[in-house]
Amino acid sequence: MKRVLVIAYHFPPLGGGGVFRTLSFTKYLPQFGYQPYVLTAKNPMYRPKDPTLLKEIPPEAKVYRTLSLEHRILRVPRRLFHVNLKWLYVPDENIGWLPTAVSAGANLIKRERIGAIYATSPAWTSLLIGFLLKKKTEKPLIVDYRDPWTDNVFIKYPTQVHRLIERKMEEKVLSQADFVTVATESIKNSLRERYPFLKSKIETITNGFDPDDFKNVRIYPNPGKFRITFIGSIYGLLTAKPFLSALKELFEENRKLREKMEARFVGNFGRETPKLVEEYGLKENVELIDYVSHEKSIEHMMNSEALLLLITIEGPGGEGILTGKLFEYLASRRPIIAIVPTKGLAAKIIESLDAGAVVSPRDIPSIKKAMSTFYEQWTKGDPFRGKGNIDVYNRKFLTQELAQIFDKVLGV
Repeated sequence: MKRVLVIAYHFPPLGGGGVFRTLSFTKYLPQFGYQPYVLTAKNPMYRPKDPTLLKEIPPEAKVYRTLSLEHRILRVPRRLFHVNLKWLYVPDENIGWLPTAVSAGANLIKRERIGAIYATSPAWTSLLIGFLLKKKTEKPLIVDYRDPWTDNVFIKYPTQVHRLIERKMEEKVLSQADFVTVATESIKNSLRERYPFLKSKIETITNGFDPDDFKNVRIYPNPGKFRITFIGSIYGLLTAKPFLSALKELFEENRKLREKMEARFVGNFGRETPKLVEEYGLKENVELIDYVSHEKSIEHMMNSEALLLLITIEGPGGEGILTGKLFEYLASRRPIIAIVPTKGLAAKIIESLDAGAVVSPRDIPSIKKAMSTFYEQWTKGDPFRGKGNIDVYNRKFLTQELAQIFDKVLGV
């Protein structure tokens, strides 16, 4: 098989949304003629952990872990003094991984006769590592954007100078890349507008779902309640407030619903969510479950009557967000209550597949209506089930697209 070096800070046993794209590519690349050599951090300062994902790494993959010069003590300024770590670390707090990764990567490329370099971000440090390895080895470089870099609405730069420095880094990396893959059309459009030289060497490969994850899932007897489940993370500008406000009003309008409807938040639900649950008097109907393994999160998903998607950022910043969890929601065939920008990427996909209800974060009456509609269908014994063709989001198919890009870059 042809050999490719995969540079990924986020890799099992780490868990979380940033892991699955790279893991699935690693899992399926051997089926399309590529043996992945994964270069990752040995001591990543990142939570959560999900060791169960290690079993999904294929036997053909070779994983190399190098020490990163980082420690939790380096994050004290943020925890204790709320200092933006961008003051201290450029392009991110994982920059301490760069020296050992470049050294190990250069040795790997030479020793294993690796033909191409694939670097996925974030961490943005991964792209710098890929850039330096291309300089050292002259191997073709493919860079992958799971999220925007300098246009990321969740990144706060201390000054415009800091943003400018990273813009220069981004431009340098992209100018040297032989090809660029991105997770969303909005990222592609933004990068092409800023860097016209990318026009002929950038392509969207969306996130997706792995059908294997939905095999042999335990389905429990329904306890007689309509369960709405959110799985993922609520942080930064995201909030559960519109949904919880609608749930509160729904219960005030129909007290009997308190006995028939409940919500679950599984994962990183932030500090605000528990406070809102308490404030709105919803403790008996809202369950907060800390991070669980990916396997367990799928189980929660499949034992739900509806799924909640939250992208509560107004304007272009929110419209361009396409959370990876959406594709697993689609694969579950449960109705999606999508509280998202109505002109955004997530809304377009859900509406095109008739996979649920799309409502604006500001439209509380429509959120209540969506919940009530799916609840009533469930009580009549005819629950809503998505029927759209989602094969295009199968991760095996998406990996084939990536392998074709590798072929193109290598001239195969």
